[in-house]
Amino acid sequence: MHNNQVHSEGITENNERQKWWHRHWIATIGISFFLVIVIAVTLSLLLKFVILPPKESETINTIGALPSLTTTTQATPTSTLPLLTTTTQATPTSTLPPLITTTTTNQQSAKLSGWVNTGCMNHARQQHTASILASGKVFVTGGYNNGPSLNSAELYDPSTDTWTVTGSMNDARRGHRSVFANGKVLVTGGSGTSGLLNSAELYDPSTGTWTVTSSMNHARDFHTASTLKDGKVLVTGGGRIGGVLDSAELYDPSARTWTATGSMNYARSYHTASVLTNGKVLVTGGYNRPNSLNSAELYDPLKGTWTAASSMNDARRHHTASKLANEKVLITGGHSTSDYLNSAELYDPSTEIWTATGSMNILRVAHTASLSTNGRVLVTGGDGDDYFSAELYDPSTGTWAITDSMSHARSFHTASVLTNGKMLVTGGAQHNVVLNTTELYYD
Repeated sequence: MHNNQVHSEGITENNERQKWWHRHWIATIGISFFLVIVIAVTLSLLLKFVILPPKESETINTIGALPSLTTTTQATPTSTLPLLTTTTQATPTSTLPPLITTTTTNQQSAKLSGWVNTGCMNHARQQHTASILASGKVFVTGGYNNGPSLNSAELYDPSTDTWTVTGSMNDARRGHRSVFANGKVLVTGGSGTSGLLNSAELYDPSTGTWTVTSSMNHARDFHTASTLKDGKVLVTGGGRIGGVLDSAELYDPSARTWTATGSMNYARSYHTASVLTNGKVLVTGGYNRPNSLNSAELYDPLKGTWTAASSMNDARRHHTASKLANEKVLITGGHSTSDYLNSAELYDPSTEIWTATGSMNILRVAHTASLSTNGRVLVTGGDGDDYFSAELYDPSTGTWAITDSMSHARSFHTASVLTNGKMLVTGGAQHNVVLNTTELYYD
């Protein structure tokens, strides 16, 4: 019996020892697991806040001797360093000796492509004109804001992102045209407070003032005005009281006089005119009550005569025409006699033949088309499927690609390619609301 008691106590002691080791093993595993978690959390916090801190702002150090570094303090200014766009904060620039400039930028505002809102014009306007001056500023004239025509003019300065009012025109006008003539801006025709205008005036960028010049032979609006290779200005067609004009006339900047030249084969308004490399002027489409036109014709400045060219595939008015780097002319959209169009076609001056190219993704009328510095064509807004939309045409493939939409829907607006390669869109109408907003496109 004694032996059985000893054996039983041994078994009990052995069981207790095993339980103790089992508890010790579990505790060791638990402590080890806890330590692993603590170490992992610690390393994560160190990595996030010490080794790789949050990049709410980025400091870019550049050698101060680089002359191309410029900053502005507007909502979305840009640096002229290649491929670098920066937005400056309240204290945009600090200088650290010897010659180091530090610029702070919010990374969310850095933008390499797409649209950015820029300064607003002083006056909301549609059916106005925009011209790029030799200084690089954009000169906007006239238009209207659901009321009387405007005589105001203003300048956009890309370097400061601001609009400044300049001298007002002598006549308020909308549906007019503006072109360069001997270093000045020539404004012609349009519709004023008392009806159609035949008046013309010159803006001098050096003084910011207007001078009345001789009047055209015919009052007209929604015509075309083109500066020829000899410096003269060719005006064609347009609306007249109760009808449409087929007449054309030439302005001589030296003599400041108008001379009638050969009339077109068709009366037309809301048409386009493109000066070709050979010096001739290609006129396309337009409106001849009650129908849109598919006809095209060529003006020869040496002879002062018009010759019928082959017709476009689609009749259209309120379309666009862009002369491409390959010398072909791209026609986009517009209004046929009954429908909005998304079709596009190319005119080849060497063969005088029209060829259909890829259609736009959106139906458009009263839109804009701008040839970018990389050779693509940016089309924006217009009446149609989507007032906000924009798309790019690639001449090398003949295809269209949707790009970022504008912040504001627009038609009857303007689009200008700046000397820095960006594209400025101004004003226009968003349904019944006329806009003073402007925005820049980075391509």
